[in-house]
Amino acid sequence: MQRKSKLAATLLVLAMGSSLALTGCGNSNGSGNGNETNQAANAAEPANGGGSNAQTANGGGAAGDKPALDPVELSIYYPGTEQKDVAAVEAELNKQLKDKINATVKINAVDWGNWSQKINLMVASGEPFDLLFTAGWDNFSGNVAKGAFLDVTSLIDEYAPETKAQMNPELLTGTAIGGKNYAVPVEKEMASEFGIVLNKDLVDKYQFDVSTIKSYADLEPMLQTIKEKEPNVVPFWGGKNTISLIPFEQIGAVPGAIKQDGTTTVVDQWETPEMQQMLKLMRNWNLKGYFQKDPATQKDAGPSNKAGTVFAQWQQLTPGKDKVLSQQWGHPMVQVVLTQPYTTSGDLNGAMTAISRTSKNPERAMMLINLLHTDARLLNTLVYGVEGTHYVKAADNVIKLPDGAQAGQSGYAPGNNYMFGSQFLNYLWDNEDPQKWDAYKAFNASAKPSPIVGFSYNAEPVKNEEAAITNIYNAYIDGLSTGVMDPDKELPVFIDKMKKAGLDKVIAEKQKQIDAFLSGKQ
Repeated sequence: MQRKSKLAATLLVLAMGSSLALTGCGNSNGSGNGNETNQAANAAEPANGGGSNAQTANGGGAAGDKPALDPVELSIYYPGTEQKDVAAVEAELNKQLKDKINATVKINAVDWGNWSQKINLMVASGEPFDLLFTAGWDNFSGNVAKGAFLDVTSLIDEYAPETKAQMNPELLTGTAIGGKNYAVPVEKEMASEFGIVLNKDLVDKYQFDVSTIKSYADLEPMLQTIKEKEPNVVPFWGGKNTISLIPFEQIGAVPGAIKQDGTTTVVDQWETPEMQQMLKLMRNWNLKGYFQKDPATQKDAGPSNKAGTVFAQWQQLTPGKDKVLSQQWGHPMVQVVLTQPYTTSGDLNGAMTAISRTSKNPERAMMLINLLHTDARLLNTLVYGVEGTHYVKAADNVIKLPDGAQAGQSGYAPGNNYMFGSQFLNYLWDNEDPQKWDAYKAFNASAKPSPIVGFSYNAEPVKNEEAAITNIYNAYIDGLSTGVMDPDKELPVFIDKMKKAGLDKVIAEKQKQIDAFLSGKQ
C-alpha cells in the first residue's frame, strides 16, 4: 500500500500522544477504572481540542501554512435507528477532527432488519466506504473470507500506536484470523451473560416478584397477566435473539457450536434437545399471543421501547445495563440475568471496527479509530451527541439531560456506545453506578472461560458452503425462533436443507480448526 510521505511525518506527532495509554484498560482482564481513563484523556486533551494533534493537520507550522494532510471525508456505518440530530453531531465531530486529522465524517445508521443485506450489497458492488461496525456474530469471518475488510495489522502499528499500547493484548490476538487483524476490537467487557429486561412500572403495578424468574418458562404467568390486563402492551418482544439462552458457544456465523460445559465437540445446535425445547416454548408463546404482530418480519431485532409498550424483551446484559436502557428509553427498566458470565472468543470479537477494502483513505480511517480509543470528548460526541444539546456535564465523567429534556427524546440517542472505541471512556449518566467500570472489572474476573478462548474461526475453506447455508438459515431463523413456524414440521426440513448445502462439511472444518488450536496450546 503506497502512502504519501507526509503521512509518515504525521506519525511523529501522533506518537507524542502515547501518554494517552490508559493503564486501567491494559490489565489482565481488559477492564479498568472509568475515572482513571477519563482523567488520563482529559489531562491529555487541551481545552481547545487542539494541542499536539492540531499540528497533525497543520504540519506544526505557522498559521496559514498548507495543511500536511489533505481534507477527506470518512464514512461510518453501524446498525441502529437513524437519529434526527445526526447532522448536528456530524458538525460537532468535524470541528474536533479538523485540527486533529483534517477529516470530516458521515454517520450512517442502518436499521437492524436491513443491516446484513445492506452491507452485503455494498461489499458485493464494491461501493466505497470507510469504517464499519462488525462482530463475530455479524459474519465477521465470512466477510474476511470474501475480502471485504482490509488487513489492518500494520495500520494499527503505524497509525494507532496509543490504542495498541493501552489495549489488553488478548483482545488483538483473540480477534485475529491467521495471525492478522482485520478489525480493531472495542475495549469493553470481555464476557457475556444473557437475560431479559422488564418494564419496571408494570413490574411494580402488578407486584411481580422478579427473583422467581430463573428461565423463560418462569415468565409465563407474568406474560399472561400483561396480555389480559394491558391490551396496548406487547407481553414479550419476539425475535431471533431469544435462542441465545441455550447453553452453546457459536463458532462463526452459521450453525456449528460447542456446549458450554467444557467440552470441545462441535455440533449442530439446531439438532439438540435444548434447542428443540426452546423452539417449542416460542411456538407456544406465539399461539398464546404473547408476541408482537408478525414477529418474524420485524425490521428491528429488538424495539427501542421508548413508548413503554413492551413488557419484556431479550437482552445481552452487563452490570447496570438496565440503567443505561432506562436512560435511553425514558422509563425505568429492571434486568433479570438468566445465564452465568462466560468468556468466549465471541466476547473478544463481539464489537469491532473494520476498514473496508474499498476505503480510499485507510490511513486516515485508522487515525480516526485511534482517536475513538483515546479521545474521550470525540468518542462521547459520537455515542451521546453534542454537549449542551443532548447532554450536560454533571461532573468530570458524569452527564445528565439538559433542563427540560426528556430521556429518549433528545434527538440523538443511537445506543451505539458499545460499538466504537474504548467503552471505558464513555461518560456515565447520573442514574448509573459511579463504580460501573469497577463492576465491569469484577464481571470479567467472575466469568467462566471457554476452553477455546482466543480461537478465531477461518471460514475461507468452506466459504461456498457457508454462503449457501446462510441463505437457508436466513429463510428459517426468524420464523422458527418466534414460533411462527411449527418446529415439529419445519425444523427437520430446515436441518435437512442445511445438510444438503454442506453443513456437515462446515462442522467438520470447525472441528478441525479447533483441534489444531487446542493442539497448539499444549
